[in-house]
Amino acid sequence: MSTTNNDTPAVAAAPAAPPSRKPPTDSTEQQSQQQSASHRDGRSGRGGRGQGASRGRGVNTNGKRNKNMGRNEYNRHQDDNGRKRPRTDWKPLEGVDDADREERKPKRKVAVMISYCGSGYKGMQLNPPFKSIEGDLFEAFVQAGAISRANSDDPKKSSFVRCARTDKGVHAAGNVVSLKLIVEDPEIVPKINAALPEQIRVWDIIRTTGSFSCYQLCDSRKYEYLVPSHVFLPPHPGSFLAKACLKYAKQEDDLEGYLSRQKEVEDWWTTVNDKVIQQLGDEARPVIEKVMAEEEKPVDKQEDTEPNEAIEGEKDGEKDGEDSLARKVREIYMQEKRAYRISPERLERVREAFRQFVGTNNYYNFTIDKTFKDPSAKRHIRSFEVNDPFVISSTEWLSIHVHGQSFMMHQIRKMVGLAMMVVRSGCVPSRITEAFGPRKIAVGKAPALGLLLEHPLFTHYNEKISKGFDREPLDFEKYKDDIDAFKQKFIYSKIYDQEERENTFTAFVQYLDCYRSPTYLYLTSAGFKVLDEAAAKSGGKLPAPKEEPDNESDEETMIGTEEG
Repeated sequence: MSTTNNDTPAVAAAPAAPPSRKPPTDSTEQQSQQQSASHRDGRSGRGGRGQGASRGRGVNTNGKRNKNMGRNEYNRHQDDNGRKRPRTDWKPLEGVDDADREERKPKRKVAVMISYCGSGYKGMQLNPPFKSIEGDLFEAFVQAGAISRANSDDPKKSSFVRCARTDKGVHAAGNVVSLKLIVEDPEIVPKINAALPEQIRVWDIIRTTGSFSCYQLCDSRKYEYLVPSHVFLPPHPGSFLAKACLKYAKQEDDLEGYLSRQKEVEDWWTTVNDKVIQQLGDEARPVIEKVMAEEEKPVDKQEDTEPNEAIEGEKDGEKDGEDSLARKVREIYMQEKRAYRISPERLERVREAFRQFVGTNNYYNFTIDKTFKDPSAKRHIRSFEVNDPFVISSTEWLSIHVHGQSFMMHQIRKMVGLAMMVVRSGCVPSRITEAFGPRKIAVGKAPALGLLLEHPLFTHYNEKISKGFDREPLDFEKYKDDIDAFKQKFIYSKIYDQEERENTFTAFVQYLDCYRSPTYLYLTSAGFKVLDEAAAKSGGKLPAPKEEPDNESDEETMIGTEEG
């Protein structure tokens, strides 16, 4: 006859007790179960870790904490009075009938191959209450039955991991998320796409190894940045930056070098201003200088001006003839910029500037919340290439491709912004490498509009791991035709159309041109010496620069500094 409790089954059968013996007490029963458990585990009841109640991980019979048990583990087993905490049995959710409970289906670790247009989203990563790519994607998984309702309240329950986190407004021609999904349904991909907006597409769901993480196993990432070629024109001669560049070139005895770096565009603004006078008459001469002082103050940046008032003012027409003339000057400037075609010499200067980033460097000046001594600020750039120009809707564009292991928040946009300003201001390319040093400087952040993630690469996984476990490799090449069509319809077209309507890139560069502070004057021939002189005059510290137009992204700072 076995000795058992009423609540639990017998651990092991005990020999029948003689009639003369008393029934076993609770303590002897507990010892019998512990001893039989030790024999069941393959350990003897004498000595070492197999001494049942007196040794091993547990509480001794005298109530004292076993020396092999950690403090936190011991406390978890005790109630407020020091007694052993009773076991709490699992209970089903209240208010859910048996008929309403979902059938448990097997989940598989998978990689989801996706593309998306970032317009209208506050970035890739979940960031409630803001709209995000991950939010819509996870919702579609639930609606399609790839994630059960029991796991629909938290992506962590499905081991959700993204390969690359993109900023607000940034697009992805190819990105990957890895998680556990229910993928028995052969129509699961069409069902997910039916629950998604058109600007987010799932191309495939690929089974992976059980421990796969698309973030950890990604070898590198490729990004593309599209930019109009006219942003590499020099600042208007009447702007603050242009005047400072000429002043310091003379002061530092670098006038000849400065003019040689602007040789291929030295007459561009003179020719354009002549066209303005020719079309608008001599009365436009005094307006040209004024335009550069006021031209790129976007409506949302003007002080003491309500946006609605500014819009109404534009609809009703300018209040006086001078303002109307200034508006016409701006229109001619934009027409001429769109008609600009970059020369081979200027294009080579652009390529030379971007080549300065190749290699391993410290990019703490190109992100947020990093110090120079932070090891994570060092990143490796494998290549930075500028393709030949192409024309869309009368505007010439350059496609810039960067390939790196990983990138921090804003890093790519700041790299593009600095290279852009170095070329425009006639600065030496070596100023870019100087920005990798310990001196803290402000770097203009180029608009998010032109940035898109091309795709991540999983070279090691494809060559070693996937083959060893008979898994399909992760490669976007097989979806190339579909992705190219998606890019043309939802990414490239939106970039071109938005620039045509809003002149986003022009607003960015001319904001820096007219920024009346020494902050960006390290782009002149005097270099960082200008910042030292300005800091000495202002008490040792320069004021923090204001955010560039169309680049506000305060919500991004709440969700980390890793971009991809």
